[in-house]
Amino acid sequence: MSYNVPGIRDLGFGLRKTNSSESRIPNPESRERSTLARLRAFLFADEQATPAEVGEDLVFFSAPGEGRECVEIARRLLEEAHRGVPFDRMAILVRSTDHYVGLLEHALTRAAIPAYFDRGTRRPEPSGRAFLALLGCACEGLSARRFAEYLSLGQVPILDRTAVPPPRIADWEPPTDEALSLVASGFSRKIFRRASAQSTEFDGSRVERLKAEATKTPQVTKTAQPSGEDLESADETERPEIAGTLRAPWKWERLLGEAAVIGGRDRWKRRLNGLAAEYELKRRALENEEPDSPRMAAIEADLRNLSHLQSFSLPIIEELASWPEQATWGEWLRRFEHLAPIVLRFPARVLQVLVDLRPMSEVGPVGVREARDVLAERLGRLQEEPPPVRYGHVFVGTPERARGRAFEVVFVPGLAERIFPQRLREDPMLLDEARVRVDPALAVQQDRGHHERLLLRLAVGAARTRLYLSYPRMDVGEARPRVPSFYALDVMRAATGRVPPHEQLEQAAEREAQATLAWPAPIDPRRAIDDLEYDLAVIRPLLQEEDPTLIKGRAHYLLRLNDCLRDALVDRWARWTDRWSPHDGLMRAIEATRDALAPHRLSARPYSASALQRYAACPYQFLLSAIYRLKPMEEPEPLERMDPQTRGQIFHRIQAEFFRAFVQQLRRDAASIAPSPALDLLDATIERIASEYHDLLAPAIERVWRDEMAAIRMDLRAWLRQMAAAREPWEPAYFELSFGLERDAEHDPHSVPE
Repeated sequence: MSYNVPGIRDLGFGLRKTNSSESRIPNPESRERSTLARLRAFLFADEQATPAEVGEDLVFFSAPGEGRECVEIARRLLEEAHRGVPFDRMAILVRSTDHYVGLLEHALTRAAIPAYFDRGTRRPEPSGRAFLALLGCACEGLSARRFAEYLSLGQVPILDRTAVPPPRIADWEPPTDEALSLVASGFSRKIFRRASAQSTEFDGSRVERLKAEATKTPQVTKTAQPSGEDLESADETERPEIAGTLRAPWKWERLLGEAAVIGGRDRWKRRLNGLAAEYELKRRALENEEPDSPRMAAIEADLRNLSHLQSFSLPIIEELASWPEQATWGEWLRRFEHLAPIVLRFPARVLQVLVDLRPMSEVGPVGVREARDVLAERLGRLQEEPPPVRYGHVFVGTPERARGRAFEVVFVPGLAERIFPQRLREDPMLLDEARVRVDPALAVQQDRGHHERLLLRLAVGAARTRLYLSYPRMDVGEARPRVPSFYALDVMRAATGRVPPHEQLEQAAEREAQATLAWPAPIDPRRAIDDLEYDLAVIRPLLQEEDPTLIKGRAHYLLRLNDCLRDALVDRWARWTDRWSPHDGLMRAIEATRDALAPHRLSARPYSASALQRYAACPYQFLLSAIYRLKPMEEPEPLERMDPQTRGQIFHRIQAEFFRAFVQQLRRDAASIAPSPALDLLDATIERIASEYHDLLAPAIERVWRDEMAAIRMDLRAWLRQMAAAREPWEPAYFELSFGLERDAEHDPHSVPE
C-alpha cells in the first residue's frame, strides 16, 4: 500500500487555510432555540443570528483574579453535581495552562473534587530544590547564601543534641523509567527461577522470602537518627532543628560574606569561629554593663544556634570541598547517593532520579556544574501523573484534548485579553514573509488566528447541556483591571444576535458571580466550598447588622471549634468595647497584678543604669524591656561596616589600655603630655589590640577591617590631641571603673560590687 504524501499534505494545508465562514455553513436544522446550539452555529460566522435572549445553558461570569475565578468554578462544579451531573461528565478546558493549572488544583482540592489533569500536575519539590541548592553551594565556591537557601527549605534531617549530620544508608531504589523497570523486574524473575532450580524439592517459603526481598518497597535506613518521640521531652529551645529547619542566627550568611569572599572550607571554619567570638564579646559586654537586658537571652540563643550551625555545616562543607573538579557520571552519582541521605529528611525522590541516570555512568568526565544543570529539570519540580482511570474525576485539559469528546457541562476560564486568545507572535528567527518563501505549508499569522478560534469552537462544541465562560477582571499581581477579550463579545453576538456594550458585559459578568476581594466567601453560606468560606459567609451579615439583639448568640459554634480562635475573637471583642480594659494595655492594681509585679519592684531586684534611664524616658519601653524581656528586632550590619557594638568595645579597650600604659610609663598628667611620645604609645596600643581582635573575630573582608581600624585610629588621635590641649589639667586615675558588677580583668581594680 502506498500513500500520496504530497497530496495528503496539500489537503491538510487547504483545510487549514480555509476561512471558517467558507468551510462551515450553518445547518438549518441546528438553528434551535437553545443558546448552545446557536453558539455552535454562529460563533465566528459571518452570518448574523436572529435576536434572542441568553438561556440557562450559557453562563458568563467574572472574578477578581485567576485564583478566585478557579474557586468560583469549583463552586459551580459542586452545584452541578448536586443537580445530578457526574463528575466525569464535566470538564474544565484551559487555554493558558501556566496561569490556571496550579490554581485549579488548589481550588479543587479545597472543594474535595476529584480531578483528572490530562497532562498531570507539577509542583515544586522541596527535597530536590534543597539538594540543588547544595550543588549550587559546591559550584559557587562553597557559597554561604546557597547553603542558607538549603537550610530554608525545611529538609534538614532530625538531629540529636550534637547537631552532627547523622550517618544514614539508603536502600536500593527502583528506577522509574519503563525500560529500566522491566530490567529490574526481569532480574527479580531470574532470582525466582534460580531459587526454584537449586531446590531439590519445592520450598515455597524460600521462594516467597526471595520474592518479598526482591519486590519490597525501598526505604531509607536511618542508622543513627533519633526519632521525634526521643526529642519530645527535650526543651524546644535546645533542639538543633525544628520542622526540618536548622536553628541558626538570623541572616547568618550576611555575617559570613558573599560566595567570592568565603574562599573555601578553611574560610568557613575561621569565619564561624570569628562570629562565635563576636557574639561572646557582645555577651560579656552586656553582662558587665546591663546584665538584666533582654538582649542577653537573645545573644545566648544566637551562640547556641551558632554552635548547631558549626556542628552541622562543617562536615557537609568538608564533603563538598572534597569533590573533584571533573569526574565521570558514575562517580558523581556515587557521591550524590552518599550525600543525599545525610542532608535530606526525605531523600527518596532524589535517590530515584539518581537511579534513573545510572545508564550514564560511563559518560564523562564532566564538572559538578554540568551535573547540576542536568539534575535541575528533574529535581526542581515533582511531576504527578494523572490517575490511571479518568472516570469519577472532573476532566482538566486543553481544548485540543476535547477533540472527539463530549461533556454535559464545560467550563472555559480565562476569556480575557492576552489569555484567550493569546497574543499572536511571529517567529523572530523566521518571519512570516520568509516562511512563505521557504514552504507555503508553514503556519503564518493568519493560521495562528484560525487556530485560536478553533480552540474556542472545540471547547464550545464539547458542551451538551451547559457552558460556563469566565474571565479574571483583575490582575491581582500587578493591581490593574482586565477586560474580557473580543472572543467574549463574539460569543454574545452568536448567542443573542447582537454585540453588547463592553461595560454592560463586564457589569453582567460581575453580578453573576458576586465575588469580591474584600470578603473571599459567597453571600449564601450554603454555596461555600469548604469550612473557611462557610465561616466567613456566616460572619459577614452579623458584622453588618446594626441591631445587636438580632445577632446575639449567632455563630456561637465558632467559639467551640478552636481555643486559639476563641481567644482571638474574645480579645478582638474586648478591644472594640468602649470601656478600657487589660486588652487595651491598661493594667488595674488588683491582687493578681500585685503578685505578678512584686518580684520586679526596685526593692526586690537590681536594675542597671540603662534600664532606669529607659524608665525615665518611657515607662512602657521599660515594661517591655525589663519586665517582659522583649527587644527590638536587630538587623545584622552590612559587611561594608563594623558592628557598632564591636567597634565601641574595641574603642574603649584601646582607651583603657592606653591610660594604663601611660600611668605606668610616663607618670605625668594629661595636660603635659608631649604629642610625639603619647601618639607613639597610642599607635602601639592600637596595633596590639587590633591584631588581637583580628585573630579573634576573623573579619570577612580585610578592606572593611582596615578602613574601620583606620577610622578608629583617626578618632583616637584626635581625642588625644584634644586632651593634651585642654586648659585645666587633670590626672587619669581610674579606667573602666564599674559599680554593681562582678570584678574582672577588663575593669579597674578599684571597681566596687555594690
